[in-house]
Amino acid sequence: MPTPSDNKLYEVKELHTANDKNSAIKLVIQDFPLAKETDQIKDIETHLIENINNLKTINYIYIKNDQNQLTGILSIKELFRQDKEKYVSEVMEKDITSVKPTYSKERVTYVALRHSLKDIPVVDDNHVLLGVIPYDTIYNLAYKEARIELMKFAGLRHEGVATENIMEEPILRSVRHRIPWLFLGLLGGIAMAGIIDGFSSTLQQNIILAAFMPLIVYMSDAVGTQMEAFIIRDLAINPKLDFKAYFFRQLLALLSISLISSLVVFLLSFVLYKNILISSTLALSLTAAILSALITGLFIPKMFSHLKQDPANASGPIGTIIQDTLSVVIYLAVATLML
Repeated sequence: MPTPSDNKLYEVKELHTANDKNSAIKLVIQDFPLAKETDQIKDIETHLIENINNLKTINYIYIKNDQNQLTGILSIKELFRQDKEKYVSEVMEKDITSVKPTYSKERVTYVALRHSLKDIPVVDDNHVLLGVIPYDTIYNLAYKEARIELMKFAGLRHEGVATENIMEEPILRSVRHRIPWLFLGLLGGIAMAGIIDGFSSTLQQNIILAAFMPLIVYMSDAVGTQMEAFIIRDLAINPKLDFKAYFFRQLLALLSISLISSLVVFLLSFVLYKNILISSTLALSLTAAILSALITGLFIPKMFSHLKQDPANASGPIGTIIQDTLSVVIYLAVATLML
């Protein structure tokens, strides 16, 4: 039976130094159950019981060959169900879910939760076992990332555990966390008021347009928020995302959504107001506004990612004010041209 120290620990130490602090290798532990392919079940059981106090996780037995390559795993529950005389290579699970040492913490969390794993092994390009990320680390990461992303999505700055419990947070610090993006939104709102004032003659001649402005703004903002959620998640899981293919896939989805929504608006507005020009203006404006959500929903988060910033920083109030302004400009510009 091998011991945890039989792992290529020198490689792990080098990777700890060389890789980004957000990478999977920073999370590994070395004290986990190991076995060789030639070990019998009875020997593994004995070794496990004798060393139980020295192990930091006991969810799986990790089986490797003479080259330190991970070749299989066996859950502790399955271990004690097997014939004691069998070799572990006969009963181990060979379809292994693992992560690379360069994977981000977000991607590690996603892979582990996606496959309902209690622990997850870290292997290099040659499938050499470098360590294991235990379940408590995985779930702590999931909680922390969810909390941080939620705060960013709401436009809150986070500093350490400041957002952990609002009842324990000083009022001034709470205000400092919330106000930066809200102030930017305030400036954007003032700018939007100026834009609307610039189209005052169009609105005066067709006052009904003002009634539909919230609809246009809401629809485009909702679509943009949905896309932000998708791309923030997908960039965290796969930093090398094929953005071109991703863009065209989202574009097709948006075209479908915009055409369906515009048709509904056209029909309902025509039934209510019996004015085909107004209905056409609303439908065209809604289509263009929804398509403009590609800017805030895809391009801005992608730009943040390209600049090595968290794409989630592009969501929340900053994305909302940009999208709202775009929608108002598109709506009133189309109305001015058509009416």
